[in-house]
Amino acid sequence: MKIKIFIYFIIAIVFIISCTADDNPVESNTDLFVISAFLYVGQPVNDIQVTATLPLGSVDSVAPPITDAHVVLKLDSDIYYLSPMVDKPGFYYYEGNDLEVNSNDYFRIEVTYNNILAYGETAVPAIPQNVNISDSVVSIPELTMYELRNLGVDDYSILVSWNNFDASLYYVVLENLEGDPEPLFSSYSEGALRRRYVSSPAKISEYLISPMHLSFLGNHRAIVYKVNQEYADLYESREQDSRNLNEPLSNIVNA
Repeated sequence: MKIKIFIYFIIAIVFIISCTADDNPVESNTDLFVISAFLYVGQPVNDIQVTATLPLGSVDSVAPPITDAHVVLKLDSDIYYLSPMVDKPGFYYYEGNDLEVNSNDYFRIEVTYNNILAYGETAVPAIPQNVNISDSVVSIPELTMYELRNLGVDDYSILVSWNNFDASLYYVVLENLEGDPEPLFSSYSEGALRRRYVSSPAKISEYLISPMHLSFLGNHRAIVYKVNQEYADLYESREQDSRNLNEPLSNIVNA
């Protein structure tokens, strides 16, 4: 059983999110809306989402999309108007080819809906430097997941490393690239299989990829992301508990 893992693309990410205002969370409020926006170095701008809110205790798991908001990105003195995506209601993208997201850029997003202007600002972190991988192939014995765990997974793992002299935040994404991949362990239930694994953001300079992070055999892509504090704040406050409500951390104003 062989898994081939390689570094395919190194990218920096910048994050913007907005959640709530000082209103009753139990009741729906049509004046409130949510902005969740990601910018990736060297990638098109197409991950900007605007939705309505859901009241606490709602049986719905997906908030209604907002398709008629006015969304702009500002970079220095340049203004870029975003368009709604037809095939992904609630998402907005930039149609032109003159917008580039580069390290150390400083962006501002402005979203106007129902005569309410919400905005946020963020800086693009630098691309991870000196990224290395200890091996490109790992061979795993034909054992059950529990037998392999008892043997110790370090002998069947790959180390990804990079420079982190200033204690910045990083995380690693693992993606299976096969069209119809074979499960790594026959004991996996269908609900436990995942094509994509995302580690927690942390102030680290290396990450050990073990068979426990993977569900399938075949080719994989490992991506190292350098992120800013806003993304880490999102990760920490991504789950809310009705017994202990907390305002999600956000760098968006007025949404």
